[in-house]
Amino acid sequence: MGARRPFDRMDRTPLTYGAVALALCARPGWALVDGRLVREHDCGSWDAACAAAAAIARAAEELDHHPDLEQRHARVRVAVRTHRPPGISVLDLALVDRVDAVLGAGEAA
Repeated sequence: MGARRPFDRMDRTPLTYGAVALALCARPGWALVDGRLVREHDCGSWDAACAAAAAIARAAEELDHHPDLEQRHARVRVAVRTHRPPGISVLDLALVDRVDAVLGAGEAA
């Protein structure tokens, strides 16, 4: 078994609705949709959207926490949630922050 990474210790316990709502207040551009944290972003070009999707994939791989990631023309859509146990967790918020670092915080589509 490999060495544990710091995110391995992140709590995957589902947060309460109130905690998720509070977290979203600090993360403009994100919404709670069907139990997932979702953000859509217009990257301006197909090339930029492909580069953003690749950067998000690298960030997700570092956390070993993989979102639903769609790229269509110049747009990227990211949907994040913890599968086991189901819900929104601290790990999801860590990935959301990494996505914001790639796309730019506070920019809605």
